[in-house]
Amino acid sequence: MTDLIDVAQELQLKQVNIQPRDYSTASLSECEECGNAIPPERQKLGAVTLCIECKSLEEKHANRYR
Repeated sequence: MTDLIDVAQELQLKQVNIQPRDYSTASLSECEECGNAIPPERQKLGAVTLCIECKSLEEKHANRYR
């Protein structure tokens, strides 16, 4: 069983390794996961590669396995 210090250290390492995203790059017009079109409003955010549905699934999956 992991103790509180191990959990805190793991979280700290994850935070240190996060790379800032370059939002100045162009977004894709099609989702790289499913191929559906990405709406122009979403493309304006910059660096968008997934449609809303795929991004939502990715975030749910990430939250489930924290």
